[in-house]
Amino acid sequence: MMDNQAQAIEVDRSIPKIIVLAALGIIFSFFFGYFLKLFILESRLDFLLFSFLVFLSFLTVFLIGVFFIKSGFRASQIIFLESLAFLAAFYNHLSVNIAIGALASFLILLWANYSGRLELENMMKIRFWRVGKKVLPKAIAALALFIGIAYVSVGGMDEKEFFISQSTFEKMISPVVNMKIVQNFLPGFNLFLPVGELAKNLAVNQIEQNSQLKLLPANVKNQLINQSAKELEDKFSDFIGAPVNPKIGTLETLYRAMVKKFSELPENIRVVVPVGVAVLIFLSIISLALPIRWLATILAYFIYEICLALGLSVIMLEGRSREIIILK
Repeated sequence: MMDNQAQAIEVDRSIPKIIVLAALGIIFSFFFGYFLKLFILESRLDFLLFSFLVFLSFLTVFLIGVFFIKSGFRASQIIFLESLAFLAAFYNHLSVNIAIGALASFLILLWANYSGRLELENMMKIRFWRVGKKVLPKAIAALALFIGIAYVSVGGMDEKEFFISQSTFEKMISPVVNMKIVQNFLPGFNLFLPVGELAKNLAVNQIEQNSQLKLLPANVKNQLINQSAKELEDKFSDFIGAPVNPKIGTLETLYRAMVKKFSELPENIRVVVPVGVAVLIFLSIISLALPIRWLATILAYFIYEICLALGLSVIMLEGRSREIIILK
């Protein structure tokens, strides 16, 4: 009787419900990749928010699957399809790097699922939070790895000399430039302006903020503005290590200087730099793993309790025997 009950517990009996759970995981993984791609290409904060929400939803469903899907083979199939969904979202930007990122994420997600199922097997009583602590850090690492690789690969796909395209670079910088605190501290600061015009704006602000200089005659103030603007241009030129054209946009000038510096690096270092950027993105996400894990665990636990309350799932007692060793 005990053996029959144990077998019943370890078998997936409700295939339709598992299909629904798998479908949700695949849908969430696809839209996570889709909104991630849109954010990389357009740097819009709403796409970042949507990507994070779907990221959280995927983690929630992934953790629920550890509890409800008993077959390791079936769980592996679902994780494989979820990993393919990452790639499907990047259908028009596929590359070897993104494929490797998806493969690495698949393997880490497999590890996360296996760790959770192993933890469940070793428990006499279900400890939801303990299982979540085993599963979610690995799942977050898998997605963070994919994000880092995708960001570097897609962001620089159209650029042969540099691993980030000019348009992506400008979209990365623009949210910082437009921050209210920056504009309050440096009124008129706009990196999209030509270098000469930006330097002149900053020089005018310096003079306007000085009550004594404001009283000077107009021709004297103009001389000071031109002199200060020229000094700012010289400082900017020294900063980037190259002469500047006052008529070219500041961001474009910065980007060209970065490309030039990058091209002058030894070949072995140039190869490492994109990897370093991907690692930096990965570590930035991992640093937020704890609050993300808490959010996903709370959501998953809420769904877990609803399933129990509605009779969609049930907790059963399993009779088991185990080996022990004693001294005779």
